[in-house]
Amino acid sequence: MKKMPFSRTVLPALLALLSLSAHAVDCGMSLSFKQKDGNAKGGATAVWSASDQASLLFVEGLNVNTDGTRRSYSVGDFWGEKTALNNLCNAMSDACGGLDKAGLRARRIATEQAAAAGWPADKLAQTRIASSIIPFKDGKPCPAVDGFLVSATALAKPQIADRCDIENYLDALSTPAIVIPKNPSKVVQSEFARRNARVGDLVVTMVPGAAEPVFAVVGDTGPSGELGEGSIALNGRLLDKSAAPANYLEVRGKPPYAGRGWTVPKAAVLIFPGSRDSANPYMSTERIDTAAAQRFETWGGVQRLKACVAAYLK
Repeated sequence: MKKMPFSRTVLPALLALLSLSAHAVDCGMSLSFKQKDGNAKGGATAVWSASDQASLLFVEGLNVNTDGTRRSYSVGDFWGEKTALNNLCNAMSDACGGLDKAGLRARRIATEQAAAAGWPADKLAQTRIASSIIPFKDGKPCPAVDGFLVSATALAKPQIADRCDIENYLDALSTPAIVIPKNPSKVVQSEFARRNARVGDLVVTMVPGAAEPVFAVVGDTGPSGELGEGSIALNGRLLDKSAAPANYLEVRGKPPYAGRGWTVPKAAVLIFPGSRDSANPYMSTERIDTAAAQRFETWGGVQRLKACVAAYLK
């Protein structure tokens, strides 16, 4: 068999290899801290940062946050089996933890009775509804809107005049957002806060292997020992869903919606600390997309993010 000239075989391959190496993207990020995370295998999630602390990255599954929607929690649909997008236990200080079947039933009945009586203090205390999730006015949960309790988000319009006006809060149904851990106490900052990552900062998310990112904002804070939660709008875009979920059963992928849940198995989350606009928070998809896209391209864009995810998952 006639041998091909060196220039027609080895040389093109060598040039291609050199070209690939020249265009290889360096992630430029490394381990910054490990976040305690009850949702992660091993109980912690690694969070990487760039040397200039201008970006933070973690890869984690994303559960669903429904706060700020007009149909998040309902006393009449306590378990979210009809149209409510969440289980009302998730708006309680103890999340109904440790309750058996009888205890859960008793909590539901106590909540229904408290609401029917106009939320008197003694009955309200039995429900353990958290005012940080369901805002209070005059010592009672805000009046229901269309049968649903008002739920708050940490990201809200500045100088709120009425805590009960749901328009003040980020709508999880329409705005892509993530949740970061809150400070463990009034005198102890979270590891995210120590690195200047706070509510309102711009975010880029991406499912490993996907071609395009989804831009978002840090919209809320959650338990100090958990990480990995996205708004309905964010998870829907990452999962390529076009319609809103019917209820909490669908959100969780429970029968009759088995296999159709809204939890994202794994997503890369890139946060830009200090990118927030305190005077005019990023609360609309249009503003978030424009501002986050600019930050992302300056940072290195999809190529760098893919390089970081590949290094992170090694």
